[in-house]
Amino acid sequence: MKNRRRGVGTGPRACPGGNPPRKGNARISITCPAATGAGTGACPYVSFRMFLPPIAQPIVYLPARLYEWAVRGRIALYRRGVFATRRLGAPVISVGNLTVGGTGKTPCVAFLARLLGEEGLAVAILSRGYRRASRGRVEVSDGREIRCSPAEAGDEPYLLARSCPGARVIVDSDRYAAGRWLEERARVSVFLLDDGFQHLRLGRDLNLLLWDGTDRPAEARMVPFGRLREPLGGFARADAVIVTRTDERTDRAAIQAAVARYGRPGTPVFFAAHDVTSLVRLPGGEPLASDALAGRPVAAFSGIARPDRFHQDLAQRGMRVRLRRDFEDHHRYSPEELRALVRDAASAGADALVTTEKDAANLPQEALADLPLPLHAARIAFRVENEAELRRLLLATARNVIHL
Repeated sequence: MKNRRRGVGTGPRACPGGNPPRKGNARISITCPAATGAGTGACPYVSFRMFLPPIAQPIVYLPARLYEWAVRGRIALYRRGVFATRRLGAPVISVGNLTVGGTGKTPCVAFLARLLGEEGLAVAILSRGYRRASRGRVEVSDGREIRCSPAEAGDEPYLLARSCPGARVIVDSDRYAAGRWLEERARVSVFLLDDGFQHLRLGRDLNLLLWDGTDRPAEARMVPFGRLREPLGGFARADAVIVTRTDERTDRAAIQAAVARYGRPGTPVFFAAHDVTSLVRLPGGEPLASDALAGRPVAAFSGIARPDRFHQDLAQRGMRVRLRRDFEDHHRYSPEELRALVRDAASAGADALVTTEKDAANLPQEALADLPLPLHAARIAFRVENEAELRRLLLATARNVIHL
């Protein structure tokens, strides 16, 4: 699902900007005339529904229904104990979502790891390592140093290792086996299971479900008609829901009503936001203020699930985006692509290039040294409104769970 076609104007109302043309592996985004904010290129008409041509809908209807029934059946088999769930010795806190695409899991996991680490707990993060170049089990960080490259780790686990000094990070498709391997070698107070909501093979003691605050539950559809990995009934497995991106348009009442309808009684709902806190000059420069490029023309590029969010963040910091390039999620850049981006940025009149921290991990490090234009990575911080209550919930799980 990560490689789905990304369209502009995928909802009921068509975007007047149309679909941007492609150049190589990138989609060249044009500024939508209906967009808000100077030079964002972000379109307010992009809805929860994915792009699917009307003519294709009858063709994929039956396969889509079969997929939905398979998802429901798998969940039911785990619930009834037909498929076994394995437990680790230390408590497990899972972070995941119901949808494909970005809800801010990586910043959230980093936030939770730092919060638990501040309490003196030995934190270990278990991740699949999506689209990594390696196979098997890889120890990304031993809590003291990063032990592999971004390509071997996968961009998101590598970013977690960099963002969470002191936390161990392991990637393995079998998260249970990775956890057992680590417990035999090191002290672990608590595991964080990254993108684990559908990884039912591993038992968890706290199931945190993320929901993007700009998504409307009433419009939610299973893939390929929407972005749901599983039906909204999945709310019932959540011990708490964290609504992300509430700094943007969020119908809090509608989301709370959906949790009340599909979730368990009393399920707590937290509201969170993502803030650009600084711009880091690459490679290895000192952080600058998040508005250091305000009023200046920039070129912005990213390979993330929902790039409009990134460009909205840049617009909020006053940057004037002269050139925008969107690549597929987890895209690994070649030196030739990076040089072409710099050339195109200069031709567009940009003074600098800006990308995401996740994309920075996928850039060819050997090509960063002598760029004719400065390149910055936007650093994102995760912020929860009622942090004290969430901290109590996490610590109650990490300190009070005993497995017999």
